Parts: sequence; structure tokens; C-alpha cells
Amino acid sequence: MHIALMANINGNFPAFAAALSKIEELKEEGYRIEKFYILGNVVGIFPYAREIFDTLDDLIKKNDVRVIRGRYDQIIAEAESKRDIDTIGEPEYVKRALKHAWESLDHDGREFIRGLPIYLVDKIGGNEIFGVYGSPLDPIGGEVLPEQPQSYYEALMRPMRRYELLLIGSSKLPFEAFTRYGKVISPGSLGLVPTNGQNSTFAILNTEKLDAKFIEVGYERKIIEEKIKREGLPRELVKLLYHGRL
Repeated sequence: MHIALMANINGNFPAFAAALSKIEELKEEGYRIEKFYILGNVVGIFPYAREIFDTLDDLIKKNDVRVIRGRYDQIIAEAESKRDIDTIGEPEYVKRALKHAWESLDHDGREFIRGLPIYLVDKIGGNEIFGVYGSPLDPIGGEVLPEQPQSYYEALMRPMRRYELLLIGSSKLPFEAFTRYGKVISPGSLGLVPTNGQNSTFAILNTEKLDAKFIEVGYERKIIEEKIKREGLPRELVKLLYHGRL
């Protein structure tokens, strides 16, 4: 069996739809994908929070889907009203984007986000799996970096050594790191790419070998740009959409 790993959808429905379409293609090629792990930042700075929630609702009805909170999900979960978002320590353009997400989710969508756990714990055969958005010691605010020395990942996995596999959502780049204790995997970022020219990615986890195949997907960014402008959202979001940074 295979598991689809995603992170950082960030309210980007076209990217999410492209990934789901690619997964259907992979099924036709023989991949048996019946489980999804979504490692945080389901909603975020792009203006499709409601569409993401509705699609997740349909996906959950047909598959085994495990979703955990990311940093932006946490902000939405803690906000009792849009005004609460004004108090967070984020740039104004992020606040405006998250207010849009909070409002468009409506009551049922916000309750879904509030019900998301912080950690993912699962068992595949005899292997224990642990998933988190940030890092094991700081599940929301932490960050695990890609392209680090093996000693970095050894230190990360040492207190988690009961688990064969540590899944991380906070890295915006995909990677697979081996340690003496187990393996660390990041599927990368689906909805918000970190740099200009970087493709959106997710991963397919082989449950027998516990290794990952990284998948790149493309989508039409112009559609999102037009919606950002139509909704009167900050132009900084357009720059992030195309370049991954301001």
C-alpha cells in the first residue's frame, strides 16, 4: 500500500486539486493509495479556505485521511473572531489573508480546524509513525530544515527513536534523511513554494519499504492571482504566489 503525504496546502485549491488529480493517475498506474497524511497548514494565505474544507470533507468520506494542525491552522483555531487575528505577530498582509480564510470557512469549517490534533501517530505493520508540522519539540512554531548534516537529523530523531519514521510538514522543500534511529521525511510544500522556479511537491510513501517518492505538480497560478485581486486581498500575496518570498 502507499500513503499520500502532503503539507502546506495554504489555502491553494488549484494546487490541491492538481495533487489529487495526479494521485488518481498514480492509482491507474497501479499505486494502491487509500490513506492520506496532511501535515499542517491546510488553510493559509491563499483565498480558497472553503474550497479546501469542502474537498477534504469529500476525501475523508472515501479514504483514511489524517490531518494535523500547522501554524496558520493554529491561528484560525484560536481566533474566536476575525478581530483576534489582529493581535498575532504577523505582517499585515498575512493577517488580512487569514481573516479572509476565517470568514470563508464559516462555522463548520472553523470547527473542523479546531478539532485537528497537533500530532499524528500511526502504525504501519510493525512500524511506528510520528508526524508533526513544526518539530517534535515545538509542533507548531518549530521548523525542521532540509539539506542539513546527518548529525542534525540524528539529534532530531534521538528522542523519537521509538518511531521508525518521523514525518515533518514545516520544511518547504522535500527531503528524505536517514539516521541510525529512523528516517525523517518531508513532502515539501504543495500550496506555497519557497523560491522562484520551485515546483509544488507532495510525496507517496511506500508502506513496505518506508521510502518516499516525491511528486511535482503544476497548476495555473493566474487563476489564483485573479481571485486575490477580485477579493481585494494584498498584492504581496501575488508576489508570494509566483516567487515564494517578497
